[in-house]
Amino acid sequence: MAEKSAHLTGTTYIRPSIFEFIAQESLAATLEQAFKKILSFLVSFNPERYGHILQWTDEAYLVFNIFIQRYYLKKYSASFSETFYDLKRVSVHKSKLQEKLSYKQQVLSLIIIVAFPYLKTKLEQLSSKYILEEADNQGILKERRQKLLRKCIIKGHSIIFVTYEILKLYNYILYISEKSVYPLPLLRLLSVTLTYADPQSALTISELLRKIKYNTFTINDGWDIFQRIITSSFELGTFFLQFVSWWNQENYGTNITSLPAPPPPEISNVAQQYKGICPICCKSQHIHTVLTVSGYVFCYHCILSEVRKNKRCPVTHYPAKEDDLIRLYID
Repeated sequence: MAEKSAHLTGTTYIRPSIFEFIAQESLAATLEQAFKKILSFLVSFNPERYGHILQWTDEAYLVFNIFIQRYYLKKYSASFSETFYDLKRVSVHKSKLQEKLSYKQQVLSLIIIVAFPYLKTKLEQLSSKYILEEADNQGILKERRQKLLRKCIIKGHSIIFVTYEILKLYNYILYISEKSVYPLPLLRLLSVTLTYADPQSALTISELLRKIKYNTFTINDGWDIFQRIITSSFELGTFFLQFVSWWNQENYGTNITSLPAPPPPEISNVAQQYKGICPICCKSQHIHTVLTVSGYVFCYHCILSEVRKNKRCPVTHYPAKEDDLIRLYID
């Protein structure tokens, strides 16, 4: 199957490099992280009123991603990150390339682009939560069926992740050796591959002034300019985010111990009040767990139920989630 796809006829096919596929996947992940950080920053202005929004962060990004990817697939036959690297999707039918995707391929492409990262994130979160809960010796659920379900989810997540990464590596090897035109397994399922996009004809400033002078400037021209401004601003912002991400990675190697130690903060009266006890049950902490957004130490069961219910720190009311909990192993 892979060998057949190596010799395609029809539409001119220019094979992009494997580095561009990896870069566009990295860009898609950066976009999701940036959206969640911006949403968290906006909520921080009034956490008591809007803190509950953070529990729907993944769903908010899902809706945002649907609108963005639908626009780019319809206009450029590519996802946002693929368009950023001047790539487009073309259909492969009976060893021949077709310029445009079919309606079914467009719909399936949109579903996979937006649904696959969402389901992957949810499965990772669910698996991490069950691993954390199983680390508790007491165990929260004692029913055999529920324990079996949790083990299946934890093991299933690992198996699915490893299998998908192996399939990606296999497709990369076939693509690099020019035995396949499918760089990713999901593209193979859709019978779709990627090639370089055609140069987009844009309205130049001289043409714009000429149209205004001769009164031939139309509403469609204005709408095209508006769309270009929005998409260009969005792409420029994404490039800036990638630069910031690269900058942070470059500075990860800094030796923190060589930096001067700042003076310790003053301990507030509230912190003194809860010294050695859980702020929720007012007893000695059982399974010490710190909430990173505030620094207070709680019982594991107390803070877990509180964060699940109210999505905030019970002392400072800062927005919080289960990922902000860290177990402390204290003798």
